[in-house]
Amino acid sequence: MQTSYAIACRQFRVFDSVGDHIELTEEERRRMLLLSADEYWAWSRVSQGAPLPAQPDLPVMLLRLGTATHRLAMLTEQRGALA
Repeated sequence: MQTSYAIACRQFRVFDSVGDHIELTEEERRRMLLLSADEYWAWSRVSQGAPLPAQPDLPVMLLRLGTATHRLAMLTEQRGALA
């Protein structure tokens, strides 16, 4: 379980870093991950050492994080090309 926890922490940090780079609000990030406000709060605390939330399940959350991070990275590249 420690490896899964470390992966979840890293993925959320990457997602947050890209979100910071393009100045997404917390609400925009929450919506990208298809999370309720409570779920987002719980997941955002994982990178700070909180336990993994029960919902959504870890595999589902990792897929959401990966998909959202990819979309944000593509958006960042598109914005850079337009500047």
